[in-house]
Amino acid sequence: MIQRALSHFAVVMLILLGVPGCGKSDASKSAPSDAAASAGGSSAIEQEAQNAAMAEIQKHFVKTADGWITARISGSPYAPDHFLRQIREIQIDSVTADTPTDADRLNGVEWSGSVTFKKLACREAGDPGMLLDGMGDISPNRQRGQWTAWAEYTPEILSLQKIKGQWQVNENTWILHGTIPTPDDYQRAGVK
Repeated sequence: MIQRALSHFAVVMLILLGVPGCGKSDASKSAPSDAAASAGGSSAIEQEAQNAAMAEIQKHFVKTADGWITARISGSPYAPDHFLRQIREIQIDSVTADTPTDADRLNGVEWSGSVTFKKLACREAGDPGMLLDGMGDISPNRQRGQWTAWAEYTPEILSLQKIKGQWQVNENTWILHGTIPTPDDYQRAGVK
């Protein structure tokens, strides 16, 4: 009788704890959002973060048939360099959420994290200077009247938060250091 009770107890415990080696991998136990992310999908909030990042980029770049163009000013305020930067294609690589703190929650932070970008092809035209300030895989010199050769560059991470329903993007990043180009910017760079 005791042996039978122990046998029933063992069966109940195996059911409650799960039977090892039942054919399911640990991957099948992952959260749905993890599975979606590893399969190339994303959660609704991750998609919102991507949309917020791209909306901010569209405040600094204009989309053309040849890519995304922004007007940049660098160098000394007394002798600034004016140029156009063109990125062939802007693609988000991943979205990573931060772990919220108690202070975040108390301050109305609904989500915070970062967006990373895939390596991109970039070129510039305008006042003389080094393409990408010498940070690309090649560093041809920029000049007025023609685009430089394309160079590859991986932009730095873009940090953002959703606070009380509003997205806020940290604009202190390479990809957001420009403005929508005006006709004067194109004329100054000598390109169309």
